Amino acid sequence: MKYNIFPTITTCPNFSWKHKLQEVKCLGLTEVSVFPTFIGLAERKRLYKELDKSNIKWVPHVHVRSDFEVWEFEFFWKRFKTRSFNTHEDFIFQLKKWYKYRYNLYVEFDYEGAVTQKADLKLVAGLCVDLSHLWSAKARGRKEFNVQNEYATKHGVGCNHLNGFARHLTRDMHYVRDKHNFDYLKEISKKFFGKIISLELNNSIEKQLEYKKYIEKILK
Repeated sequence: MKYNIFPTITTCPNFSWKHKLQEVKCLGLTEVSVFPTFIGLAERKRLYKELDKSNIKWVPHVHVRSDFEVWEFEFFWKRFKTRSFNTHEDFIFQLKKWYKYRYNLYVEFDYEGAVTQKADLKLVAGLCVDLSHLWSAKARGRKEFNVQNEYATKHGVGCNHLNGFARHLTRDMHYVRDKHNFDYLKEISKKFFGKIISLELNNSIEKQLEYKKYIEKILK
């Protein structure tokens, strides 16, 4: 299986998305995922305006917030040929609003015991596995691991979030200082990997590309 790993413009308030977008331009990148996870509508509009002026040709994966409007899906679909969107397991409350794009919408699970019932993946495109969430759930004995294990076996995986894993804290890491925080990937069954893998890291794009090389070696 070929793994397509993409750097990502993330939007954590402590790490500028504007700087990441400038890096994308300076590095001549044309393919990058976009995760507007932390920003409200007004800031997202500013992000989209800058994306529209950029040299980016393809945004393979977008992380959808619960307050996303339909025109935001349309923007990425038409302008950047995005076909993989993901949202969290409480997606059912927004599904009526996002109905047109439901078969391009993948469900991501957390690891903190928030699952009260299984999500019906027949309503959407399928499963998006956040690999560090998966491994945190397993380490903590949370039911999210079993739920995703069942879904991955039955339906496969469409796309992934990938970030670091802190073993001593049994939790995900969105800013990574040591490449060995990706070594947990060696222990994860390949059935949990999709064709599109987005680096959900607050590190610079340059650092993400450095980590990408290390991750590719692991996955071989």
